[in-house]
Amino acid sequence: MNKIDMKNMSIIAQQGPDRLLVSYGNDQGSILYLPHNVLSAPMHIDSFLARGYWDDYTGNVDLERLLPNLMIESELGGSLTSFRNAYDPFVAGEKQCVVFRQNDQDRKLLYEEILQGRLRQGWGFSEKFTLSQGKDRFIQNYLSVVNASEKTAQKQWNVLSRMLQINHGDTIVIPKQPDHHHFLIVKAKQNPNLDGCYEFMKPLQHTDDYRHVVHIDHEDIQAVHYDSLQTPLVIKRLLKSIAYSSPVNFVKKKDFKEAVEKVFSSVEKSSLVEAHPVQTKLQIFEDQLYREWVKTVRDLTPSDFEKLVKKYMQDNGFEILKSNSYDRKGGDIDLLCSKEIQIETPFEPKSIPLTYCIQIKKHANYTNAKGVDQLNLMAENLNLEDTAIVQKILISLADGFTEECVNLAGESNVLLLNGVEFAQLYFKSV
Repeated sequence: MNKIDMKNMSIIAQQGPDRLLVSYGNDQGSILYLPHNVLSAPMHIDSFLARGYWDDYTGNVDLERLLPNLMIESELGGSLTSFRNAYDPFVAGEKQCVVFRQNDQDRKLLYEEILQGRLRQGWGFSEKFTLSQGKDRFIQNYLSVVNASEKTAQKQWNVLSRMLQINHGDTIVIPKQPDHHHFLIVKAKQNPNLDGCYEFMKPLQHTDDYRHVVHIDHEDIQAVHYDSLQTPLVIKRLLKSIAYSSPVNFVKKKDFKEAVEKVFSSVEKSSLVEAHPVQTKLQIFEDQLYREWVKTVRDLTPSDFEKLVKKYMQDNGFEILKSNSYDRKGGDIDLLCSKEIQIETPFEPKSIPLTYCIQIKKHANYTNAKGVDQLNLMAENLNLEDTAIVQKILISLADGFTEECVNLAGESNVLLLNGVEFAQLYFKSV
């Protein structure tokens, strides 16, 4: 489990006096069942807010005083464990594992900075955007520079502020560096002149951005080929999953973390960098099949491609609630589908609906941000069940997405699937 800085924890809402919504200072939160001193498994804070009406918090519960007695679910409906042992940074000795995504467009420049011990992140185009100033000042300054809503500013803080929680010695995985065929494993390193690993610095050379910096050990950088003989399947699979689609992601999966540490500590360093010949041939052959399938599907009409996606969802147990729904104000969803997820917990229903809002594009080349805009506008006005967990998805047969689309999707928690990625999911389910 990830460590959580108690300074970032706060109660932000309540349903009665004994059911409180706790925020961890990023985009994660838990429900605190006060009579039992039990926290639910951490989830995205918006998922909780969407599940029923919440009142503004008006109490005076001292979370720090409760800390020694708090228990938390290990997973949704899972066993209980001591919150202090799992999350308190002064008790938990386990180092964190972070997946840190960077902008493909400036990959080369960003890699040169990594070699100097500086791991940079974007959305730092103003000198007012330092994370060290705290949440309230960051949001205030963000709104003074960017024409955006307070909700957007809050989401920006939620994503970027995770860098403040990266500690000395934590393992960081950087996908698609120094190229699409490799990823890097590095270790965070505290700057002796700072309180932690984060620093707000001058912009990246030749740009006016990337001021957010996490310092790393530049003498211990391991490049790993996705198709090396030593690369576990769990790493290849999860680096592309929804869980690690944000710029900064704290990894909870034990098997992923163990696999990363095993690769990083390997004594056969040279074999990590090169693709294994057999695996390379198999991967090339597989990719060719996916791309040929995508080309074939592009010949379908938009309506027929939507039917294909609809059948894919139904075959995976989803009920189609709506098709081709729009609000005449720019909002548009091609598919609204839901599936009951079984859970076991004394505090929640035995099943909760997982709802997907899907926008479908039959594009080639690159898809722009319009589809994300359509999803965001429509999703805000849907009358979904209070308990629903909602995920917005943009599926496109395109080769990729524009930078504007990727940035907007990251800010608004929209999962992007290009043609080849959808083909991979499609054939794994048949």
